[in-house]
Amino acid sequence: MKFSGLWLMLILIGGLIPIGATFAQNQSTSEYLGEQNNEEIAGEIINQLTKLSTLVNIRVKPVESRLPENLLKDYDKAKELKEKALTEYQNGNYLQAIQYSLGAMRYYKGILKALEEDEKTPGVLRTQIQEESTRVFAYFTYVEKLIEVAKSKGIDVENLTKAYVEAKTAYVEVLEYIENGNLEEAKISLEKAKQKKMELDIETRDLTTKLTSKNAEMIVKSFLIKTNQSITTAEKAIEYAKSRGRETGEAEKAMEKIKGIYLQVTYLANEGKWIDALRVIGENADYMKNFFMTIEKVKSEKMNTEVFLMMTRERIRKDATALATLRKKGIQTTRAEIQLRGAINEFSIAISLIKKNDVNSAILHLQRANRLLTEVEEFINANS
Repeated sequence: MKFSGLWLMLILIGGLIPIGATFAQNQSTSEYLGEQNNEEIAGEIINQLTKLSTLVNIRVKPVESRLPENLLKDYDKAKELKEKALTEYQNGNYLQAIQYSLGAMRYYKGILKALEEDEKTPGVLRTQIQEESTRVFAYFTYVEKLIEVAKSKGIDVENLTKAYVEAKTAYVEVLEYIENGNLEEAKISLEKAKQKKMELDIETRDLTTKLTSKNAEMIVKSFLIKTNQSITTAEKAIEYAKSRGRETGEAEKAMEKIKGIYLQVTYLANEGKWIDALRVIGENADYMKNFFMTIEKVKSEKMNTEVFLMMTRERIRKDATALATLRKKGIQTTRAEIQLRGAINEFSIAISLIKKNDVNSAILHLQRANRLLTEVEEFINANS
């Protein structure tokens, strides 16, 4: 038979099962539970206990440091009984679990009642209102900054500014009532102020959406420019590799995916769907990041190689001129000239390898050329 909701309600609100008594005392188990399923009953009660304990924990946590000692002891006792109830339930001792659960619930309900009474005192009301106002004024600071940012981006903030002024004025009024000791008026004024804050929240969310859209537009446009440039660079690299007979199948597949993402973002941007376009970019962020890094590496390597080639070519020219000058002076330059010819040979091989897109091998020959030129230049400096 299913456990009756009415039976559970009677147990919860009436405490039909005495905490200090055992179920075998005077009456049999069947007189309490009839044909009900013990496990089901215990499960339902523990479920209610869990909800009640969560509610109490939320209420106690902010004020625990200033609760009286007797209430803290009750709180600890409630937690102890709850743990016992859970342990007994897990061990299959369902009747004992019910007994401990009801004990814990009585303590929890007593704590709630005490807290509610405490909250009605003038001192607590004053503290609560002041704490609420402190949180809200911190929020106002955030709204002020939001307004400034929106203004700098040319977004209309008239509605938000109006809602902000009204909400702030309302909370200032609450604080004035508190300072004058008029708590009743403060409570009434606080409810009005909360309503004004709700209106401010709506305007704040609206502006945040506009700012997000504005930022999305900027990010998407920047993405499209950068991606278009990178695609152009990548296409040229692929064509160059193909002209040298290199396999480019994988690179071309990757390029097609990049183009697909680019076209999808472009379409959404043309429709003015900046948030959707930003979402597409985000979903493909890792793939695009690797693509951009690869392109930048290619551009960097190309630039560094070109600069090194130019510098090496200039060094060869200067060293050849310097050796000719020393030779005219009667200085023996044969060994240095052989080294210079060796550097020129290594340089020529490197140029040939670069044309074949074999940059790694070219770098090795450029390094050899650099070592030979360094020895030539040491000789020149020693004899100049």
